Amino acid sequence: MHADTRRITMRAGDLAAVTVPEWLGRMIHDHLAEQFLLGPVVAHGSHRWTILAHPDDTDTLAADCDTFTALLRAAATIVPDGGEVVLPSPGDENTGYRRWVVAPRDTFRPHIGTVVQSIIFCAGGSPKRPIHNHIHDPRHHT
Repeated sequence: MHADTRRITMRAGDLAAVTVPEWLGRMIHDHLAEQFLLGPVVAHGSHRWTILAHPDDTDTLAADCDTFTALLRAAATIVPDGGEVVLPSPGDENTGYRRWVVAPRDTFRPHIGTVVQSIIFCAGGSPKRPIHNHIHDPRHHT
């Protein structure tokens, strides 16, 4: 927790995060939940949601031109390595500005590639590979 702001933050790198408009976040929530791949999600007062993920191929996804374009069209942003991810804190409970849509229940986070594919699918594009690419091996979801 930052002493100055009293905000709970994490740096992208050990985790990945993607921020999307709230309307799209609701669709992604449902899409991932249907596949039992839903991890922690934070809602912000700015009508955006941040989906926390496992950072297995964040750099590759961020560097891919087609993926970048699809995310740009969806108004989605991958938090870059080293970027700050603000999590709900006790002070947010009073203001309601930041809250858990899905609180962490364990160490599970979907792979960033799975989240990006879901974003593209829900925004009206089509993912390059099947969304179930990691579903059968729970060792990948740490």
